[in-house]
Amino acid sequence: MLPNIIQLLLLLTVSSLVEAQLFSPCNGKSALGGVCDVNGDCDNKGSICLRGQCRCHPHYTEARDEKGRLPKCAPLPSKVGAKCSNKCREPLFCRNGECQCVQRGTTRISNGECITTSRVGDRCSRHYDCTSPFSACLNSQCVCISGTIQQGSRCVAAANCPLGGLPGQSCVRRSDPSLAFNIPPNQDNCPSGQICVTAADSQVGHCCPVVCPLASHVDVKYSCDPDAVPALKCPSDSHFCHFLSDGSFSQAVCCRRPCNSMAPNALYANNQCIPRGQLNSACTSNAQCGGGEGMECMKGQCQCQQNFHPAVDVLTNPLKNPSQSCSRDCENESLSKDTSCMKAVPLNSLCFIQKQCPQNSGCYRGRCMCRCGFAPKNGKCVEIPAPSTTTSAPAPAIIPGVNINPGDELFKLFGQFLGGGNGAGGLKFG
Repeated sequence: MLPNIIQLLLLLTVSSLVEAQLFSPCNGKSALGGVCDVNGDCDNKGSICLRGQCRCHPHYTEARDEKGRLPKCAPLPSKVGAKCSNKCREPLFCRNGECQCVQRGTTRISNGECITTSRVGDRCSRHYDCTSPFSACLNSQCVCISGTIQQGSRCVAAANCPLGGLPGQSCVRRSDPSLAFNIPPNQDNCPSGQICVTAADSQVGHCCPVVCPLASHVDVKYSCDPDAVPALKCPSDSHFCHFLSDGSFSQAVCCRRPCNSMAPNALYANNQCIPRGQLNSACTSNAQCGGGEGMECMKGQCQCQQNFHPAVDVLTNPLKNPSQSCSRDCENESLSKDTSCMKAVPLNSLCFIQKQCPQNSGCYRGRCMCRCGFAPKNGKCVEIPAPSTTTSAPAPAIIPGVNINPGDELFKLFGQFLGGGNGAGGLKFG
């Protein structure tokens, strides 16, 4: 009985340690049960990132070798009548060693596969029992989610262009737009001047116009690709690169400036071109002084607002290169960002800039994490020692697939707890 308690305590402790970890690119892709942020962080075929942990896709099940090690994702049987041990691909279920079709909603058999669909109003027990788009299980019944309209037995959501304009024809996105800085040709089958907008994990969507912030047309003669030849680059004096984003891609298009950046009146505000103000320069409105964020027009001159001071950086020189903007008064100059003060935070905490993170760590995916070559220990990032030239035999695993080093603090803790830490009695490991 006692060894079972030990295994349970160790399993709970190891599980809590795994939950506290965050995905790090230094360790490569994660195995099953490892931490992740997106599906691409998971290494095993058939695995996906679900709630921060690599798990098998619903069409797969976790399997191990004969020694209970090397977990992998094995495909579930998916045909009616296929042999099974305990589980089949839903909506099939395993009975008497064979996959059978579940009776739920509208069920039919097609090419040996069990296909089930549900309509709004059908009974359910889980959200994914409701197969109609934009439906969910509420009070054991499939209903339309908020923001959609029920039409008969289905839910309808209106097409939308997140960048403005009216949605057009249906389309297919042919390439991964996150890999493209500039909108490449033949990325989709939309007409010229439009781009295919899709939902997450979908290649099929609807065409939306590619627009500039002030509704002027994109200047297709120029490119925002940093590797473009100079003659084709978006000219910064008369144009600017506008970044488009719908949540699944971020690309840039070349748009015309309302006011030429080389002209004395280079700033566009209140439907007119006016002189751009800098710190201590003449002004007539707050719009000239950074829009009134940290700097304002006082007595005809751009001055730092209360609780702000002239920005300081490595290039600033009071005489040769004076500051041109203002930053907020903060306890630490390096923690001043735009018009806000950032606070130093511990490891694994949310961050916006590198300076917030402890020594030997950086801000990765919005969290402070140890840099490659360092590991977290007692809230600090300590350098990982070089591997020893000699190797010792690994300690026997108390939990299958989890090796515990006798020198680890966790091992010592349980050894002392069981009376084994003083050499008198207790359980002996190895």
